[in-house]
Amino acid sequence: MTLGHCNESAEEEWAPTLARAANLAAELAAHADETEKARQVRDEAMLALYREHLLRHFQPKLYGGDGAPWGIQFDLGRLLAQACPSTAWIATVVAANNSYACRFPQSVQEEIYGDGPDTLVANASVQKDVRVTPEKGGFRLSGRWKFASGIDHAHWILISGTVSPAEDVPAGPPHFMLIPARDWVIEDTWHVSGMRGTGSKDILVEGAFVPADRALPMADFWGASPPGGLPDGPAIWRLPLAGYFGTSLLGPIVGMAEGGLKAYVEITGIRVGVMTGEAVANQATVQLRVAESAAEIDTARRVLKAQIHRLRCFGEAGEAPDTDTVRAMTRDRAFATRMCQNALDRLASTMGAMGIFNGNPVQRQCRDLNAAATQIAVNYDRGMIPFGQKALGIEPPATMI
Repeated sequence: MTLGHCNESAEEEWAPTLARAANLAAELAAHADETEKARQVRDEAMLALYREHLLRHFQPKLYGGDGAPWGIQFDLGRLLAQACPSTAWIATVVAANNSYACRFPQSVQEEIYGDGPDTLVANASVQKDVRVTPEKGGFRLSGRWKFASGIDHAHWILISGTVSPAEDVPAGPPHFMLIPARDWVIEDTWHVSGMRGTGSKDILVEGAFVPADRALPMADFWGASPPGGLPDGPAIWRLPLAGYFGTSLLGPIVGMAEGGLKAYVEITGIRVGVMTGEAVANQATVQLRVAESAAEIDTARRVLKAQIHRLRCFGEAGEAPDTDTVRAMTRDRAFATRMCQNALDRLASTMGAMGIFNGNPVQRQCRDLNAAATQIAVNYDRGMIPFGQKALGIEPPATMI
């Protein structure tokens, strides 16, 4: 297999989707401050995402989705994040949960998408005080889950839990479970420094019943050929998820850096020093920092775009990257994310007192990027150290991403 020669027509096929995203960008940028203050994506923006079919890329064609190959979300995320990172997060990171929902049995997909394609499946990644009790036909579920991005607009959510031990019965295996909106209550805990508009609040569940087909053991979820992995659907429904999980963040991360650079150039191009009266753009140090930041962002984009392309090639070949390849990809994701952070931090630090105001788009993009960079899939220490361990002959601990 030659991974560099997968379907090159995929990007042309999805060009209309990206064009619709580009056309929506100006509207999103005009309301980015409002989205941040609301701490959730505006209703109008969600309606626009549905109207432009920007949340359907990983939904089954059987239910009105696009059934797109893995990778379209990279450029989609870039385009939207240049305007509004929080909205981009919903359109890529949250919308990618549809591909995970499609690993569940067909009966579950029918339940989720049977009433129409405009369905948002959220995900909550951190659990607390969770209890999963076996019951006839399924499980009884209670607990708290955190970081539920897009929860104010979600119809379903993907959460995890380990089957609780009972008298003389040991704990069961961990599961991923899908539950509908009627089963949770939102607790507004999302008071943060960045990515405020994602509305990544907590949910509380008390005694919800989860039918057995909506509870998938993690080993089946992460592995090859899960129950819902239809042969005529995208490869991501069938392949092991190692290497793929978390890559939907990459487009928004690059887009945040690109958006911050663009805003900096626009602002700096007309700035005049208060004390000197000199055009700030004429300063050689400013010119140097713009060039340095642009080089870092362009390099990060090329590295991550190449990774997305490689993953798509693996999928089209019906193969999964091996462990060493996944470690190298995780390293590159973390390093490229750090380059984007460095690029915006450098620019924000040159803006003087005007750079500290929340309404400054460079400052907002910088805060959002630094918040996104804490996510486990691109965390610098977690992404870099396993590669270094392996290179030095130390076997790193097993990991899914």
